[in-house]
Amino acid sequence: MSDKPQSPKSDFFNRTSFMVEYEIDGVRYREFRSLDVTPGKGNFLAPLGIKRINSDAGFTGDLYTEVDPESEEGKKVLNSMIRNNKLKEVAADWAFNDDETFAAAMESGYIDQARGAASFLNEEGVPTPEKNNEEKEEALTEAEEAEAQRYKDSIQVKDENLYYPNNLASLKGEDYIFIEQFEYSPPQPEGTVKPGEVITGKNSGVKRSTNIEDSRGTCRLPIPNKLGVSNGVSWGEARANAVELAAFDAAAGSIGGAIGGTENIGELLQKGFGSGGKILRGLRDDFQNTTGSQANSASIVSAALARSVLSSIGINVDVDQFITRQTGAAINPNLELLFGGPQLRTFSFNFNFAPESPEEAVMVRKIQRWFRQGMLPTRSHGTSPSSTLFLGSPNVFRLQYKNRNRRIKGLNIIKICALTACQIDFTPDGTYQSYDDQDGVSMPVRSTMGLTFNELTPIFKDDYTSEDKYKDQSIVDLGNMLTGENAINEHDIGF
Repeated sequence: MSDKPQSPKSDFFNRTSFMVEYEIDGVRYREFRSLDVTPGKGNFLAPLGIKRINSDAGFTGDLYTEVDPESEEGKKVLNSMIRNNKLKEVAADWAFNDDETFAAAMESGYIDQARGAASFLNEEGVPTPEKNNEEKEEALTEAEEAEAQRYKDSIQVKDENLYYPNNLASLKGEDYIFIEQFEYSPPQPEGTVKPGEVITGKNSGVKRSTNIEDSRGTCRLPIPNKLGVSNGVSWGEARANAVELAAFDAAAGSIGGAIGGTENIGELLQKGFGSGGKILRGLRDDFQNTTGSQANSASIVSAALARSVLSSIGINVDVDQFITRQTGAAINPNLELLFGGPQLRTFSFNFNFAPESPEEAVMVRKIQRWFRQGMLPTRSHGTSPSSTLFLGSPNVFRLQYKNRNRRIKGLNIIKICALTACQIDFTPDGTYQSYDDQDGVSMPVRSTMGLTFNELTPIFKDDYTSEDKYKDQSIVDLGNMLTGENAINEHDIGF
């Protein structure tokens, strides 16, 4: 009697068929039967073909030969009681495995063979080698897809709701940090501009899509002791003297005319050179009125022209120092601090673990793996587990501070984050200490876990107040964190 098989639904390899091996007159055969339990198909336990094992194939010969059921050999095999008894034995195992397989066997008609009320002798419908060749490609494709899905599922972190300590889920009124993990979705999966789309003032700028896909579980931990938030934007020194400002204004005006269609490129160049001459003459006159020196004004114009010529051949010079050397005056740089752009925020947390039971130890190991595995890229990106041309992006995380499933408005809101660092210290007290653990062999008495998150998108002023129809996708990705009673109001610290 063969070992009782697992049901097709729970089988680890997602098998779509099973194989039975038997020996007739000293020749070994392998027969394949369907495990398709799809309602309406009636394929469960149906034959998929018979192969003879060639024991004398050697290293270069074919190990298997497909058996034609219409040949003399095929008729002998189909009429063999050895085959019949073996198939009835295995069919009984599969048909009575669970309710799903029983219903599938009823639909396909093989329930009688499984019960022993009918035989497999002279069975019709066994595919010929020609039909097998046609179906082989489909079966191979299904097997590859099933293997790719099995591989993908095996490398993903589990969709579990983790928490530490064990009583955190039952505590009432305790603040905690709630972290969700999602598969990453690229922000512009279809590109920034669709084919044929015309960029206008209404659709200018880079549009974003969601950054999150399927959920990969949640984790609930106590609020760490060191907690804070720091917002920042970039401001920097900017310098533009009168020559540069005048030249830019003239060039920008000319280019604007060309874009608007009022001038062609030739006119643009001609006007640009003419404007440059007027600018330099104006600067010469202004400087002469100020200093009363024709020579000084000529020096300034000459220096500006020299810098332009030298920069065109890759030589950069500090014109200001030469003007000062010759005239004793310095061009006003119009120094000003100007806004440069937003900054992405970083958040760091440190969690302490000291499990007090085997159950808590299991949970600690799961939590630490959940973060460490979720932050890593995937070598296989696509349908084939063996493909290493590209790397799949790591998962991303959504964090919020909560109490009784409500967002804590006295603490800041965090947008979707990438986990950029995860550090675990198994000897936080400077000495390694452990105890016996049934599942983990040994378990550290204490450990700490440091996490560093980086937001994927910056914070903007209108993130606080945008109406639903104007909300950025980065806000939409936060889900119910900012809806209903969790919406931002006058009592909220916000981002």
